Amino acid sequence: MKIGLLIDSMIGGGAERVTLNLAEGFRRKGHAPQLILVRRQIQHQLPDWLPVHSLSEDGQLCRNALLNKLMLAWRLRRLVQQLESDGERFAFFISNAEDADRLSFIAGLSKVYVRYRNSMREYFQHKLGRKTGAKRLFRWLKWRTRFRLEYSGRHLVTVSDALQAELIRDMGIRPASMVTIYNPFDFSRLRRLAEARPRPLERPYIVYAAKLDRRKRQDVLLEAFAQSRARQTHMLVLLGDTYTDSDRIWLDELHALIARLGLQDKVLLPGFQHNPYPWVRHASLFAMSSDSEGLPTVLIESLILGTPVVSTDCPTGPREILTGELARFLCPRNAPAELANRIDAALAYYPVIDEARLQRFTADYAIERYLRHCAPKAQTPGQLALP
Repeated sequence: MKIGLLIDSMIGGGAERVTLNLAEGFRRKGHAPQLILVRRQIQHQLPDWLPVHSLSEDGQLCRNALLNKLMLAWRLRRLVQQLESDGERFAFFISNAEDADRLSFIAGLSKVYVRYRNSMREYFQHKLGRKTGAKRLFRWLKWRTRFRLEYSGRHLVTVSDALQAELIRDMGIRPASMVTIYNPFDFSRLRRLAEARPRPLERPYIVYAAKLDRRKRQDVLLEAFAQSRARQTHMLVLLGDTYTDSDRIWLDELHALIARLGLQDKVLLPGFQHNPYPWVRHASLFAMSSDSEGLPTVLIESLILGTPVVSTDCPTGPREILTGELARFLCPRNAPAELANRIDAALAYYPVIDEARLQRFTADYAIERYLRHCAPKAQTPGQLALP
C-alpha cells in the first residue's frame, strides 16, 4: 500500500523521530510510505529509500495568514493528485503535527488519521493566557470552536489513553473514530545507535533531550539540579535546539539562570544531536521536566536503553509509562524541590527496568495496530494477535 505521512517539518523533535519510525515500520511490512512536509526544514537523517515531498521551503507563501493556509492546502491537494497519477491511490494518510492536521482538513483529503500527540487542554489554557472578562470569553469561544471544527468528525489516533479521555471529556471533541496506539520503537536499532560512539563524557552526568522551549521547562530542571545532591557529583546535559524567536529568547533566559545558580561549570548545552542515544545510554539518569506532553518518546527510549528515568507527572503520558515501582519517580509539575528529591532517590536506587513492561511500545505491535485500524481490509504477513 502507498501510505502518506504528513508532518510540518523534520526538525529535531520527538514527533519527527516517531514519523521516521512509522515509515520504517510500514516499509518492513512491505508497504510504500511517502513523507510530505509543510516546510522543507530537515535536521534528522532521512533514509535514501524514503520519498520526500515539500509544500514550501519555510511555510510562508504569502503574508496573509488565511490566504497562506489556503495556498498550502491547495498545494497539498495538487501534490496528492500528482502522486496518485500513476493509478495507485494512497491507502491512507497519517498526520503527525498541527499544521499538517489543519492543511489536510482544508484540502479535503480522505482517509486521514490524525495522530494526536499533545495535551489539547493544556494548549487551550495556554491560548487563554491571563485574559479576563470579554477578552477571555472571546478567546474561549474562538479556540474551542476551532478545535471542534478541526478535529470533530475526523479519525483520531491518540498516543496515550489519557489524551483520549481529555479530548472527549474536557474538550468536547466528537471524532468519527478514535483509538490509542502507542508510539513505535525499534529496540534493536536504538541499542545499535546507542553503541555507535564511545561514552560522550568521562564524568557522570544527568541528561534531558528536548526542544528548547518553555513547555519543556528546562528552567525547572536547572533549579532542581541546583538543589540536589547530584550537583556535587554529576554534570547536567541539556540536548536540544531552538527553532523560533521565542525559543531563542528562552535559551537566553536559561543561560542567565545558569549563571545566577552558579552552574556554569556544571551544565552543558551541546545542541541538537543527530544521534542522541549514546548520550542517553551512558547517562546516570534521564530527567524530564515538561509541563505537558502526549506520550514522551524520550522517556520510553531511555528505558529501552536501560537508563533510569524521573519525570514530572504532566498531562499526558508519563503516568502510562512509569507504572508499578517506577511510579514513585513521578513528581508534580513546576516543583523543583520535588524533582530534586526524585533525582537523588533515583541515583541512590532504581528498580530493575522490566523488558516485558516495554513490549507494548515495540514497532511491530504499533504498526500492526495502525494497519488494522487504518486499513482494516489489508492483510499483511505475520500479523500479531492484538486485543
